Amino acid sequence: MLAVIKARVVGAAESGEVLAKLQLRAAPYTSFGPTIGVGIHREWTEQPVVFVTDDVVPADKAAVVLLCGQKEQSIEVESIRVLKYPATMDVALFPKAKLIPRTYAGREPDAPWRKAALERIEQHRKQDLSMIVMGEEGQPLAETEVKLSLRRHAFGFGSAVVAKRFSGESEDDRRHREIVDKLFSIVVFENDLKDGNWAPDFKDDRKAKRNAELDAAFKWLAERHIPVRGHYLMQVATPFNLHDIKDNEVIRQRTLDSVEERMAFVKDRVIEWDVINHPIAWGGADMLNKRPGLEKLDREVFTLARSLTKLPFFINEDQVFRPGPQCDDTFTYIEKLKADGFTVAGLGNQAHFHESYLPSPEHLLAVTDRFAKIVPHQSITEYDIVTTEDEELAADYTRDVLIAVFSHPAYTSFLLWGFWEGSHWKPEAASWSKDWSIRPRGEVLEEWIGRKWHTEVTLKTDAQGQVSWRGFPGWYEVTAQGRTSLVKPE
Repeated sequence: MLAVIKARVVGAAESGEVLAKLQLRAAPYTSFGPTIGVGIHREWTEQPVVFVTDDVVPADKAAVVLLCGQKEQSIEVESIRVLKYPATMDVALFPKAKLIPRTYAGREPDAPWRKAALERIEQHRKQDLSMIVMGEEGQPLAETEVKLSLRRHAFGFGSAVVAKRFSGESEDDRRHREIVDKLFSIVVFENDLKDGNWAPDFKDDRKAKRNAELDAAFKWLAERHIPVRGHYLMQVATPFNLHDIKDNEVIRQRTLDSVEERMAFVKDRVIEWDVINHPIAWGGADMLNKRPGLEKLDREVFTLARSLTKLPFFINEDQVFRPGPQCDDTFTYIEKLKADGFTVAGLGNQAHFHESYLPSPEHLLAVTDRFAKIVPHQSITEYDIVTTEDEELAADYTRDVLIAVFSHPAYTSFLLWGFWEGSHWKPEAASWSKDWSIRPRGEVLEEWIGRKWHTEVTLKTDAQGQVSWRGFPGWYEVTAQGRTSLVKPE
């Protein structure tokens, strides 16, 4: 079904939001699909919402319902049109993108926020760099021409990956590694380090295979100077592997044992940990508020993890850029952790976007400023954007989120939650199609990370063999006298 909602926000708010549901119109108000957030603007705008039902919808029993109470706002709704399509209809063929094009504030080419952001990148992300160029015998090379080319950014541009692809021998595995090596400067394992992959009842051969794949991946990445984020130690929304356990003490002990086992295996091969994943979730953070005896389990995990490592600890949550409970409650959650004596090094902002609600880059920067008051670092940990028949919108928004993030000094990294359609939780949000053809949003990554934010210079060393230049910090390929080496200048 396609619902077209014509609405506007009134009063002091610059924007609003409703949650659209397809459900029974009377008790028990059963939903027939996921709840979809819809951004409401100050101008009258028609907002299309696609519902794909999970079950048969009884005739004359369903309604499209708008929930408006998740933030203080005043909204006027002029109309809701509902169009029903056969179950065999390809959702991609819905006319919504052509009839009602999506956009976002700040998309225009001459947007002032983008000009200011690009100026901040030039000013704050580049550094004055220098190095002594040495010859084969270890002597400084005086008065010698040297070519320097940035090979890998110090800033973490990256993606979620799967460990087995770093030792696999298929053509897809090879292409996967090729893109990681060419473009990225950080990765995170999508599921390999989650507790669901470390169940205590796994057989020895399964454990050995898992460990071997992870060891090979860590080795391959370390050889190429690509750091790894640790994701995650505990998820507050009960993970799938614990759903069927009714004894809360068993859940508690399994969680703590799993944390200890995974950290003992990983050691110092990650640069930071998402210690708590989804502390607020989507109203489903049940491990701490619906399971007696587990109310302090997050604190126990924090304490245990801190006893095992000095690595930075992040709190990782979704929809932080969306006004409402997940943003505000995540802020409060971190404040309470700090008040209880726990050191939170950063906020992991998952940033899963849908075309129904695309906050402006200026809003992203304002939210970042807010969290910068309570944590020293931030990361976009799981970026993707879902659109229907509008790859241009996905590319433009990816570009602008990338620019906004890189321009703000609070950020240390920006990671996609997968980049290849053949290994992506939302294949339509991938940057490369299954046949490895690049999509426009992938071209944005190559253009900005690989070319626009690239430093390449040819210089001549002084009498002491030193060269100095201004550029993006990271690992450089240094070529002198026909010999190339990889160096990280300070």
